[in-house]
Amino acid sequence: MIQAEKKQTILIADDEPLNISVVADILSQEYELLVATNGEKVLQILTSDTKPDLILLDIIMPGMNGFEVAKHIKQNSDTAHIPIIFLTAKHDNESIVKGFELGAVDYLSKPFRTEELLVRLKNTLQIFSLRNALNRALEKSQAYVKTIETQMVLIDKNIIISSTDLEGKITEISDAFCKISGYTKEQLIGKNHKILKHPEMKSSTFVKLWETITRGDTWQGEIRNRSKEGECYWLDMVIYPLYNEVDEKIGYTAISQNITDKKRVEELSITDQLTQLHNRMYLENSFKTEIRRSKRYNHSFAVIMLDIDYFKEVNDTYGHDVGDNILVSIAKLLSENIRETDILGRWGGEEFLIICPHTTDVEAFVLAEKMRKTLESYPFEIVGKKTCSFGISVFDLKDEGYKEVVKRSDEALYKAKKNGRNQVVEYQK
Repeated sequence: MIQAEKKQTILIADDEPLNISVVADILSQEYELLVATNGEKVLQILTSDTKPDLILLDIIMPGMNGFEVAKHIKQNSDTAHIPIIFLTAKHDNESIVKGFELGAVDYLSKPFRTEELLVRLKNTLQIFSLRNALNRALEKSQAYVKTIETQMVLIDKNIIISSTDLEGKITEISDAFCKISGYTKEQLIGKNHKILKHPEMKSSTFVKLWETITRGDTWQGEIRNRSKEGECYWLDMVIYPLYNEVDEKIGYTAISQNITDKKRVEELSITDQLTQLHNRMYLENSFKTEIRRSKRYNHSFAVIMLDIDYFKEVNDTYGHDVGDNILVSIAKLLSENIRETDILGRWGGEEFLIICPHTTDVEAFVLAEKMRKTLESYPFEIVGKKTCSFGISVFDLKDEGYKEVVKRSDEALYKAKKNGRNQVVEYQK
């Protein structure tokens, strides 16, 4: 059921009951009416919760006259917005001017014409209704702007955001980004994001990133950065293109989440604590991924297993601290000599394992021989020279899992040690 529109309220203030009756008869069909026969009654009515939308005010009243009433109304912030029309027998220029100076919006002389009264009231109410609506809209707009400004401050403080031009130079950056990176805005604006790149981040990740965003798509992934102080931090980043009003691409914006703690927990679960290489669990999971890739694209991969020669003698002769140092040094040397796509980890004890994606037995032999020579010539502290033996096997697409190829690599390694150590042996059926 549609509700009837609420009538506007008019307060009629006049000391003559007859005058009030005449005006009320004219207005009662269209408006709600309030009446007052003196100035004090007008002000009393205006203290109530229900205030009129307009006041018809006589000038000549006993006690407080209309001018004094108007002055009180306009000095009160709760009533100053209510329009006043003087309806009075006083129509000399001085009275008219004084009425307008006190804030009246119109002036009608008695006797008046009914049509003129109705039109003046209607126009005034429409104008003030519109003005009040505009004021309310302005207040809402100002409140909205203030809310947006507050939100922008919170975003700047708490959300890791950066924008760049089409060449990758930083144009805007949030305080939150500055906080995690250790740089000030002045130090970052105009610079390339390369200033933040961690040396261990694979270049292939950034190649894929730029391929994606330059064709207009959104890229999402994990980025490892380095702070100004050299500390590592991880971001889960979403990068999307920016366009101007004519739909021209003008740059890119990245919104990121700090996932450093999450990555540290992950790294602890897949990292060998001594050598900081991948642990056996990580290698086993990598095998599963590589096997799926190999069977999908119908190509194989190689596995290199290596073992430190006579390592037990080191521990027995020099102690486990020296043995641990050798393990750490060999891990570092292997890391520096494998290829970017190779997956290196500690298999257990003094054994290391390398998964070589999309690699033939010949290529794996060359890589293993290179590492063998590097280790053979390296001057280890205290013990001097140490060597390693290597076993190589290639994944067979008929293999059900990784255990078969690992077993074959282990057999080749055993043969290398049996044949005199410090050599590379490829598995032979």
